[in-house]
Amino acid sequence: MQAGMCQWREIEIGCKARRSRGWGRAKGRVVPVTRQGFRIFAFRFGCNFDPPTTPEGLTMASTLPANSFNATRWRHLLRATLRECTYLPDPIARHYMHHEILARYRAAASPGRSQPAHLLSRKAKSKLSLLKRANAGHPSPLEKVLLTSYGRVGKRRHQLLAQMMTPPIPEDTQALRGLVEQPNRFDDGWQAPSIMMSLAKSQINNGVLTASRVRPQVKSLFPRIPEENSWGSPVCRSRRVNIRRKWYQDTMYSLLPPLPEEDLRILDGLISGTVKWEPVPRRKPGQTTVQDTAPIKRDLLGLLVQGPQKEGTFGAFVDGRPHRIRSRYMRRHWRRVSSLVPRMRWDADYEKWRFSWETPKTVPRLAFQVNPIVDSTHLFQDQTPKTTVSSQSRSQTHEPSSNLL
Repeated sequence: MQAGMCQWREIEIGCKARRSRGWGRAKGRVVPVTRQGFRIFAFRFGCNFDPPTTPEGLTMASTLPANSFNATRWRHLLRATLRECTYLPDPIARHYMHHEILARYRAAASPGRSQPAHLLSRKAKSKLSLLKRANAGHPSPLEKVLLTSYGRVGKRRHQLLAQMMTPPIPEDTQALRGLVEQPNRFDDGWQAPSIMMSLAKSQINNGVLTASRVRPQVKSLFPRIPEENSWGSPVCRSRRVNIRRKWYQDTMYSLLPPLPEEDLRILDGLISGTVKWEPVPRRKPGQTTVQDTAPIKRDLLGLLVQGPQKEGTFGAFVDGRPHRIRSRYMRRHWRRVSSLVPRMRWDADYEKWRFSWETPKTVPRLAFQVNPIVDSTHLFQDQTPKTTVSSQSRSQTHEPSSNLL
């Protein structure tokens, strides 16, 4: 070893450290800290002085994360995800997921993105895995894709809520003056929108939503503001405003907004069968060649020589097994989604919106309403009346016989 030289061995690269310069000692090892904020660990032995420069062979190119993607790998991941979107068994889910994935990739490719590449790649792989399992027929991933596409969870739910809560445009000067004179939001005298209160009341009265556990239950229809605080003094204005704001946020987090008319018509048509549905054809698998069957022969030879080996377990099917995607299987999911979609109608008598809900399962009807115009007496003309037994004959039959006494 030459005088004044040290032998270095790289141990770990890429650990985040605070931004500083120089060399530090820690338990017999030398820790150089670079300007970019990455710390490089290395052993030092053979001399007792700190080298003034970075050791040869340790460059900043080696400090890049191992899972960083290049343009080709991002392109392959995007194409694979869009391909899985075309195989989704629901028409609304195919359209929504395709546009949502393109929007997220374009937002991530913008220069001002804040998330690092390895976190973005992890999210992209997770979304691709979700779509693959949904197309394979796993119940939970398929239900998650449908709930996201129909606005029961996720980004679209917030968009539908924003559309529902948009106030109407004032028609005249008097309506505009009343809108301006309203108290500030969450201040004393503020009232929640009537359409929000109607939807919250309908969700409280619906027990199916509580059992589904898709959204948390609406706890109360009004903010509970105490009259006095813990010191016996009246509650201050800022505290009252914060209580109303917290109640409003919790209620909005629990609401399930209605769907647009076009999406609701398609959903009802898929359930009833009026909208034609067929499973999306997949790509055909490749043809088997002689080279592909060669490993099978080697496996048979190993079976004869070594005996049977342990095969795969059912660990992959703990959270649900894949199903064949047929119309009956999809109608079950569509009915469940339909039970989470409110039907909105305008009540002209009370001048407010009303909401109704469907059931996730078809319940047989115990009675049918008969048209009052139709005469139903002819339905029972051919029926012979039942013979009735008089009370006198009934008493005679129950009297004990004299022969038995």
